[in-house]
Amino acid sequence: MIALGRAGLAFAGRPVFVDAELAIAAGEVVIVGAPAGAGASALCAMIAGLVPATGDVAIAGHRVGKLRASSLTRLRRRLGLVPQDLALLPDASARANVELALAVAGVRAGEARRRADAALAEVEVDGDLAIASLGMAARQRVAWARAFVRNPDVVIADQPTSHQDGAGAARFVELLAARAADGAAALVASRDATLAEAAARRGWRTLTIHQRRLVDVATIVVEDIDAAPLVEAEIPRPTEDAVPNVVPFPLARSAGNRR
Repeated sequence: MIALGRAGLAFAGRPVFVDAELAIAAGEVVIVGAPAGAGASALCAMIAGLVPATGDVAIAGHRVGKLRASSLTRLRRRLGLVPQDLALLPDASARANVELALAVAGVRAGEARRRADAALAEVEVDGDLAIASLGMAARQRVAWARAFVRNPDVVIADQPTSHQDGAGAARFVELLAARAADGAAALVASRDATLAEAAARRGWRTLTIHQRRLVDVATIVVEDIDAAPLVEAEIPRPTEDAVPNVVPFPLARSAGNRR
C-alpha cells in the first residue's frame, strides 16, 4: 500500500534523506521515531504527494509523482492524514471539520453528519464546539476523527500524539490498531514513548532516519568505546593523609587590624 524505491528529498539544496526503501502492506503499521529535524515530517509529506521527491513513491500501486493533479486529489481521498499542524478550520465546529472530509468524497449531508458524530464520540469531543474554543489535546483528537472517518486505506500521521498525555496517546494506539485490523496501512512519525512501547508490544516495525537514510532501528550498530586509555589517564584522588588539593582563602583582616 505504501512503497518507496530509492526515494530522496532535499530542502534548500540540503539532502534530508536519500535512497529510502520502504514497503508497508495492508494492515501493517510502521512507526518512524526519528529525532527532531531529521526529516520524518518531510517523509510524511512526500508520501502524501505534498512535496516532490526523487525516485519512486507509490500509494496503492499508484506512482505519486506521475499522477495528474486531479488523479492525485482522488487518491488522497483514500488517505487518512493527521498533519502536525492539524490544519483545522478554527471558526468551524468540530463536526463541520470532520464532515468536510466526507463531503469532498461525495458523502451526502445526513450520512456525513451521522458518521462525523460517531467519529467524534469515539475521541470524546463535542461536535457542536468550535475548534477555537477547544484545547490543543481536543483539537488533535478532532484531527484523528477527520483522518479515520472515511475508513482510509492508508493512514499517514505526523506526531499525532504531541499534545496528548499517556491516556490520550494510548487511545490513539487503540484507534490506529482498529484501522489496521480493518486493513489500513499506516505510517506514523512519532517520538512518543507510548507509541514506541505499543510498537514493541504489537510487533509493529520501528524505523528511524540515520545518516540521511531510512533504516530499521534494530540495524543501527553502536560501537563500544574503549575506556582503557581513559582509566589509565585518570588523575589519582588524594588520600586522607595527603595534602588537600584546595588551598583555603586566608582569613580577611578587618580594617582596624591593618598595619
